[in-house]
Amino acid sequence: MRNATSSSTLCLALLLSGCTPGAASQDPNAPSSDPGPAPVANGPQVAPQTGNNLLKNSDFEDGTSLPWTTSFTAPAAGKAAVENGAFCLKIDEKGANPWDAQVRHREMVVKRGHTYTVRFKAWASKATRVRPKVGMAGPPYAEYWSSTIELKTKPQRFEGAFVMGRGDDPTAELAFHMGGGLAAEGGVTICLDDIRLDDPDFKAPPPPPQVKLPKVRVNQVGYFPGLVKKAIVKAAPNKPLAWEIVREGKESVAKGTTAVFGDDPASGEHVHVVDFTSFAKVGDKYELRVEGETSFPFNVRKDLYGKLKYDALAYFYHNRSGMPITMPHAGEEKWARPAGHTSDKSVPCAPGTGCSYSLDVSGGWYDAGDHGKYVVNGGISVWTMLAQYERVKHLGTSAADFGDGKLAIPENKNGVPDILDEARYELEWMLKMQVPDGQPRAGMVHHKVHDEKWTGLGLAPHEANMKRFLRPPSTAATLNLAANAAQAARIWKTLDPAFSEKTLAAAEKAWAAAKANPAVYAPPSDNQGGGPYDDIDVSDEFYWAAAELFITTGKEEYQTAFTKSKHYMAVPQTGAFTGSGSSTSMTWQMTQALGTISLAVVPNKLDKDLVAAMRSSVVAAADAYLGILDAEGYRLPFKAGGSKKYPWGSNSFLLNNLVILALSHDFTGKPKYLGGAIEGMDYLLGKNPMVQSYVTGYGSNPLKNPHHRFWANQVDAKFPTAPPGAVSGGPNSGLDDPYGQAAGLAGCAPQKCFVDHIEAWGLNEITINWNAPLAWIAAFLDEKGRL
Repeated sequence: MRNATSSSTLCLALLLSGCTPGAASQDPNAPSSDPGPAPVANGPQVAPQTGNNLLKNSDFEDGTSLPWTTSFTAPAAGKAAVENGAFCLKIDEKGANPWDAQVRHREMVVKRGHTYTVRFKAWASKATRVRPKVGMAGPPYAEYWSSTIELKTKPQRFEGAFVMGRGDDPTAELAFHMGGGLAAEGGVTICLDDIRLDDPDFKAPPPPPQVKLPKVRVNQVGYFPGLVKKAIVKAAPNKPLAWEIVREGKESVAKGTTAVFGDDPASGEHVHVVDFTSFAKVGDKYELRVEGETSFPFNVRKDLYGKLKYDALAYFYHNRSGMPITMPHAGEEKWARPAGHTSDKSVPCAPGTGCSYSLDVSGGWYDAGDHGKYVVNGGISVWTMLAQYERVKHLGTSAADFGDGKLAIPENKNGVPDILDEARYELEWMLKMQVPDGQPRAGMVHHKVHDEKWTGLGLAPHEANMKRFLRPPSTAATLNLAANAAQAARIWKTLDPAFSEKTLAAAEKAWAAAKANPAVYAPPSDNQGGGPYDDIDVSDEFYWAAAELFITTGKEEYQTAFTKSKHYMAVPQTGAFTGSGSSTSMTWQMTQALGTISLAVVPNKLDKDLVAAMRSSVVAAADAYLGILDAEGYRLPFKAGGSKKYPWGSNSFLLNNLVILALSHDFTGKPKYLGGAIEGMDYLLGKNPMVQSYVTGYGSNPLKNPHHRFWANQVDAKFPTAPPGAVSGGPNSGLDDPYGQAAGLAGCAPQKCFVDHIEAWGLNEITINWNAPLAWIAAFLDEKGRL
């Protein structure tokens, strides 16, 4: 517990008339031994200057609270809103600790030796206490100033001050802790207004220039010369409009008129379609102009995705656990780092979960922006990567593009295709997650491994030191390993016979364990330190695993299992798990299409009529997606379901639909399926109402601030920005994170429920199972575009 002298007192007065020092309180969540600055009782009594305020939103007059956000730690619960020009937090459940319910402002620098004054107005629906503090935003949560104050139902003004006695903090926060023993019983609403953190030596920089986003929306990377080319224009008229393409702002090279689409519910806009497919002149820096509006520049080239197909796969190397990320493989020195979580060589079972051993679960990929590793998310990611390899081997023409020496990874000189080396890194970890012989539920697979509690942003993997635990086995995880390991066994049969035998043995052991334990589910409540990834229907995983095992072994047992499944030949067109009914064929929680696709692509013992039927199921889903594309204003093969909302990770749903379209082109040769895949990629790369390329490093307005612990430059300049090739989950009507809730997006049209900010984890998360289909489709389109 910190020394009491590390917090200054806070002056309470009505309209700053009079001041009575209060006692400084202590926070067990700030375990710093540094006594901090000396207390300042009353602070400097000077009028605040407009430019001296570090806070970017002080009065909430625009109706939003950004960058102020809320934080609730279960069981604390509530919500915030701007009400009558004040920022109010309604606390329904107060939790156990003061910080379990809080509001906070980050994105500011507190400097050593500077004097800071805190001023604000506050009141509550009933008498309660609040604890404001200025301090570190992450561990060890050292505080530079804090105090506990009493709130009444009428607004009062408060003031306090401190001198920064530590080194500069580039990621400081001003937070108001309101939960636990501070909060009034029975729920309370607390309101804040006119908040300032003033430093006389601070001069607020001028606001950044506002970038005008064009109303003419194009794929900001470009278009293939001989294939479909379409753009969208936000325009009110109900009559066709003239368009022209100019090069480098000068030469006019093509002209035409738009087709009116009309009102588009998904974007909330009235839009027109520009079809310039006939324009095939190769070149760079083209612009599309409509009614005085000019698009971002784009290229017309055959090699549009020649780099993206590799950058999307490089995402996985960058997110390897247990291995140093080194040059030259890292691309730039800023992305190099020491190995993370080397302690994963011995991770114990979580307390109270029914096992007492530890396992070496080192290696594998970090799942998303945090440092958790999940078998079910790894499962669909590995399948997608291996399916990309098998698709190229059996249906494509670009196998050499992913051969040995093609990826920037340490294994790129071992005689094995590099895409398989990357997939194997995760596979080896998944094998380690299998319950050892002699233990309860031997052969099953632990669902996940992650930190004891959630960690904060600005945390390099090698600097993370929180305890980590194995979570209990699940039937879903067990079947994921059975499917992936069976897939691996056939692929590595000649490349590495010993590894092939090992994976097949693990696959069959996992299958038997799943049959013996068919309903062991990950609970939704297991969400501290990592996502639950819960799934209470694993019939689809049984179907998928049986299909992969049959393809590899030809055994009648597995054929019988998938033939009798209710998912036989299934390729769904609706993602049931989202609750929104959004259109998609496969997710980590809905895997039956993976089995059907493998049976349709990889040679096996089924007769040709059954294989043709499997392919027809894929094509039927693709036809449904083309129907959706034509009905959407922005011409993408994805739609919101009956809820009229986009789900978390909507871009990943779209990407998986593009895989369905691409395979249908492989199966039929029909151009319409290739065209649908191209138009879906157009949406991801800028042809959308946000005019946002959802991929880092690509386009005029690329994604910049995905939610990631290490690629955290937005919160701390010592961390790097994200490398190119990472795709955001994109628009999410649920606005699940505090940043998204504070961004003034309430009531947003589905495609506009997005903000590119690192704190917006419900909108701007990145994950392995979203980047895997990006790599798949980028490779497919690159192959087709070069023909």
